[in-house]
Amino acid sequence: MWFKPSFNHNRLPLKKAVQLLCTGCVILLLQQCKEALDTDAQNWVTPYEEKGGTQTPTYEEVISFYLDLAKAFPSINVQTLGKTDSGQPLHLVTYNPDGNFNFQKIGEDKALVLINNGIHPGESDGIDACMMLMRDLATGEKEVPKNTVIASIPIYNVGGALNRNSTSRVNQNGPAEYGFRGNARNYDLNRDFIKPTPKMPKPLLLFFT
Repeated sequence: MWFKPSFNHNRLPLKKAVQLLCTGCVILLLQQCKEALDTDAQNWVTPYEEKGGTQTPTYEEVISFYLDLAKAFPSINVQTLGKTDSGQPLHLVTYNPDGNFNFQKIGEDKALVLINNGIHPGESDGIDACMMLMRDLATGEKEVPKNTVIASIPIYNVGGALNRNSTSRVNQNGPAEYGFRGNARNYDLNRDFIKPTPKMPKPLLLFFT
């Protein structure tokens, strides 16, 4: 005796069901990977931390770190303010948990704190500390007061940061290599905020206007 098979037309075809299942698994896996990346500060170890405090990152490493951070976290933004004497741009990194980086709007109801790092790149503490600060803010390890936005210039003296050496600060205990005091035109930018003789301070002055 032959039995005629019956089909439930309300069921999904097997191939379609497998495709949906695989798609769901991929989405779930990607989301879990993103969450693990975003919430774990250990995934964003800086060169200073990795080398036990004996190294400070190069200009390229600093900018790359912030660009990667901005790609992973909507609360971090990286923009350029113009070119420096070195030919490289001056960067501005901003943390705002609201994800709003329109400074005219920010100033209406929030306090803006600006941190300027690397005026003398050989004094690299601020460069390293600010990388860790922005990382900790983005990952939720640290919090800022309500209605506060943190902006940072990763390295102000870009030309000096590019001119790395290990001999111009012989009385300084580390790091192994560091930037030079003068900029690309050998100006000491610590003395040139009021009179912007070098090209360097002008992008920063434009930021305040």
